Amino acid sequence: MAKTLLAVDDSVTMRKVLEITFSGEDFRVITADNTQNALGKLNEGPSVLVVDTALGGEDGYALAKELRKRNPAAAIIMLASRYAPYDQGRGRDAGADDWADKPFDTQQLIDKVRKVIVAKEAGAPAPVPVAAGAAAAPFRAPAGAPFGAPPAPATAPMAAGPVGGGLGRGTQPSLGGNVPVRTGTLVFGEGSGTSMPSFGAPAAPRPAPPAPVAAAPAPAPAPTPAPAPIAPAPIAAAPAPAPASPVSAAVNGHLAGKLGDLGLTSQQAEAVLALSREVVERVVWEVVPHLAETLIKEELSRLTRD
Repeated sequence: MAKTLLAVDDSVTMRKVLEITFSGEDFRVITADNTQNALGKLNEGPSVLVVDTALGGEDGYALAKELRKRNPAAAIIMLASRYAPYDQGRGRDAGADDWADKPFDTQQLIDKVRKVIVAKEAGAPAPVPVAAGAAAAPFRAPAGAPFGAPPAPATAPMAAGPVGGGLGRGTQPSLGGNVPVRTGTLVFGEGSGTSMPSFGAPAAPRPAPPAPVAAAPAPAPAPTPAPAPIAPAPIAAAPAPAPASPVSAAVNGHLAGKLGDLGLTSQQAEAVLALSREVVERVVWEVVPHLAETLIKEELSRLTRD
């Protein structure tokens, strides 16, 4: 026989989601959008009540408490959200059996509903839901324990240095010498949720640093090969003398006759001719041609005067 599930939520979308979620799970789903309509649906005998904690301007916890009063056998699941987180104390006071956060996984919500129904039918109280991330009960130090005393270790403690002034004190070796270091644990004070530091056993000394490893000697550099001998460059042959130009030949021939008339010896005539040949060659190769005749005449005139 299908069980009746009453879904109370002020959101049309959420009511439709709940209808779709339980439509194929042997449930007959009825819905309500406020407190008045939800109380009016109790005459249909719902065995499961899914109630939103925030019903617009109404209080979902107060509605759940009223529904529990009027239908003690029904299973109540509260729906919370990130903007209105579930209040464990108010949920317990309202008689809620479990709760889920929106948006929820449909299969997880179905499993929660079935689990609560089974617990109700068996007559056992439903397990009290625990909010995700709830703070653990604060640890209380045993009576008579001195302030700041560390808890008893499970194994034999290591040898510690001397303790003075009621505070655990240890030394820790370092390169610069012994520096006192205090270690602490958190111990919750009696009747308060705040933690207070206490100093425990000294910290274990650090292991000595490993000895430095000697660096391997660098390999000797490979000898540099001697450079190959450079062959001397061949000496360029001296350029052949330029052939005498026709002008110089004509001048020398004409000058030889005049030198013979002057009564010069053959050696003197050859010297004059060699000199005149140099002058003529320079004029022919380096000076503008129309000046060659003037220079030749001046040279001959000077030689003849001498």
